[in-house]
Amino acid sequence: MTKSKKILILALYIGLILIFLFCVKFHIQCLFKNFFHISCPGCGLTRAFIAIFNFNFLESFSYNILAFPLFCFLIIVFILDLYDLFFNKNYLIRLINIITKNYSLILILLLISFLINNYRGI
Repeated sequence: MTKSKKILILALYIGLILIFLFCVKFHIQCLFKNFFHISCPGCGLTRAFIAIFNFNFLESFSYNILAFPLFCFLIIVFILDLYDLFFNKNYLIRLINIITKNYSLILILLLISFLINNYRGI
């Protein structure tokens, strides 16, 4: 992988972190919930991630049931991507292939999260 692609991927990660911090700082609310007046599967994830950063894992579960598994998954993806960047491996592509083969499980998890969020009124 070329040096410019590595820099672009690292800039993407920094950009995503900055977007998350912007949403936390200015309390950006869910656009899906504001438009449709129902909770989306991701409602509560910002509060849940903040709770995880404060080591309040049970509190994060109360905000969104997918928060801790998603957080762990994002950490794994980040580590694999950095490893692939610096050592020219393809572990992240293998993980993405596994995920795309099991997309129905992910859709079921999103549906369950959607139903639970609306039941709880998150």
